Amino acid sequence: MSNDYDKILKENIASVFLPLAAKYLGIRIVRSEELKDKLQTTIEKETDFIRVVETDGGEQFILHLEFQSVDEEGMVYRMQEYYGLLRRKYRLPVKQFVIYLGQKASKMQTQLTPEEVFTGFTLQSLRDYDYQSLLASDVPEEIILAVLSNFRGKKPAEVLRGILGKLKNISGEEITLRKYLRQLAVLARLRNLTEETQKQVTDMGLLYDITEDYLYQQGQQEMQEKTIDIIQLLQEGTMSTEKIAELTGVSITYVQRMAEKLKR
Repeated sequence: MSNDYDKILKENIASVFLPLAAKYLGIRIVRSEELKDKLQTTIEKETDFIRVVETDGGEQFILHLEFQSVDEEGMVYRMQEYYGLLRRKYRLPVKQFVIYLGQKASKMQTQLTPEEVFTGFTLQSLRDYDYQSLLASDVPEEIILAVLSNFRGKKPAEVLRGILGKLKNISGEEITLRKYLRQLAVLARLRNLTEETQKQVTDMGLLYDITEDYLYQQGQQEMQEKTIDIIQLLQEGTMSTEKIAELTGVSITYVQRMAEKLKR
């Protein structure tokens, strides 16, 4: 199901990234250019030598050696890429050496400059965003994100009515409104608000049935399959409810409810 959410966000990001960047990231963009090239997820060339080693002092790490007969421009970035992949896969310290075999003295860059060093990322949670700020927008793609934001104690029904009313006012044609209602219905699943969303859609006289939507039906089928897996795991009795929830991607409360039903 994460693919459904990713698809919607990718469809909408071009419309919302400028206002979101200014409001929530503190970045005021005056010009941007899309990079359409896909990032490579694999490295075609294998590493020359990697081993998990342990020293006589008890230190354990991955030893990575690369052999170079000529200077390679950007070698430091290739080693950085290897480093990231090794750390991600093995979760161990990595020590890297390039063994230079050339006749002339090497001039390869061996260290990254401070601005080239990855030290982490900034985490932004939509749950921290005030729904009223998103709802105040005139960009439909930004408005529907309010369903994932902080309701500030307001009941979901009230927030949803605000979202739906704003979408109805600015969408214009019915086909455009249906597009955003479909997207809202998909995102509402992330907050378990599918039924409430459908109720508000019906109450406001908007002609859209979430239950007939392909993505909704696909989600229902996936949930049924997860429920079957949960029941089987509970019957086996070899895993805790926490582990089953983690494995199947549902809440612990849901697994606990299923366990109670099995007992009855």
